[in-house]
Amino acid sequence: MNPQKEMLSSWNSTTPSAATIGTSIVAKLSNRIAPRQDIGTRPLDRATLNCPAQTPPQITPANEEDYVMTRKSRLLPTGFGLLAITVLTVCPLKGQEAARVSLLNPTLTTRPFNGSIDSEPPPMPLSPKEIIAAFLKSEGMTREALNQHTFKRDVVLQTIGPNGQVTGEYIRNSQFLFDDRGNRIERVLYHPASTIREMRITKEDIQDLAGAQLLGLDIAEAGKYRLTYLGTEVLDSRAAFLIDVAPATTPDAQRMKERFFVGRIWLDATTFNVIKVRGVVEPQGKQRFPMFETSRSLVAAALVFPNLTTADEILRFPARDIHYRINVKYYDYQRFASKVTITEMDLPAAQ
Repeated sequence: MNPQKEMLSSWNSTTPSAATIGTSIVAKLSNRIAPRQDIGTRPLDRATLNCPAQTPPQITPANEEDYVMTRKSRLLPTGFGLLAITVLTVCPLKGQEAARVSLLNPTLTTRPFNGSIDSEPPPMPLSPKEIIAAFLKSEGMTREALNQHTFKRDVVLQTIGPNGQVTGEYIRNSQFLFDDRGNRIERVLYHPASTIREMRITKEDIQDLAGAQLLGLDIAEAGKYRLTYLGTEVLDSRAAFLIDVAPATTPDAQRMKERFFVGRIWLDATTFNVIKVRGVVEPQGKQRFPMFETSRSLVAAALVFPNLTTADEILRFPARDIHYRINVKYYDYQRFASKVTITEMDLPAAQ
C-alpha cells in the first residue's frame, strides 16, 4: 500500500465529520439553555398567577459562566431589534417630510440661513413723481449751498477752421459770488479782446454762460418747465435717474431775454444730486447756440457743484456753417462768510 494513501486513510478515520461537529454544538447550546427551560414554559392558569414568586436559580461557581452567557444571548437580540426598529422608523419619517415639502413647493430648495429675522425689507421703488420731487428738493439745497460759496470760472470760446486750427478765440476769466437776494455778481479777472471774426459773441451767449450752461434748469422757475422721468442709466459706473426737461410753453423768439433750457438731466440714484446736464438754450431766433454738456463733481462733503462745461458743434447759419467750441472750467469753491448786501438809502436833505 502506498504510504501516503495509508496516512490519509488514517487521518480520515480519526477526523470527525461535519454532522458530528454540528450535533456536538447543538448539544452544548442545549445544555447551556437547560437551566432556564423551566421558566415561562408552563401553561398560565389562576393557580400559577397567584402562586408566590419562584425561587431564582442558584448561581454557583460551576454554573456561573453558563448563566452569564445565557443572559447575554437573550439581551443581544433584543438590543439589536430595538436599534433596527429605531433606524427604520426615523428614516421613513425624514423621507416623508422631504416628500411633503417637495409636494407643497416643488421649487423650494434648502439653503443655509444667512440673514436675520429682524432684517429690514428691501426699499420699494420710487414712483416718477417721487423721483422728480426728490430732485427738486435736492437741487434747491444745492443752489442754497452754492449761494454761500464763491468760485472762479475760466471761459474759452473758439472758432475752428476746416483743418482743425483755431481761427478765433474769446477768453473771459471771472470770480463769482452771490448777494443776499441770490443774484450772481461777476468780477472779471482777465478778459482780452476777442479774436473771433466769423461770428459775434452776443449778450445771450454771456447770459447762457452764467445761467443754463452753469446749472441747467433754474430751480426758481421750475413751474415754467415740463419734467418727465425717462428711466435709469449707468453713468460712470453708478446708477442714475434720467429726467427730460422741456418748456411748458413754446419759447418766444421775440423775447430773447427769457432763456429756457431744453434737454436732459442725470441724477445720482442714491442722493438725487445732479451729476450731468446736457441740452441747448432756447429761443434761438436768428442766432445759433450749441448743444452743451455740464458735469458736476464732489467739492466738499455732500456738495456736488459744476466743474466743467463743454460744447463742440457745427452751427448752421443761413450764409455759412461755423465750427464752434466751448470749454468752461469752474473751480476754487470757497465758502463765503459774508454776503454782499445792496441797500437803497435816501440821502438827508441839505440844510
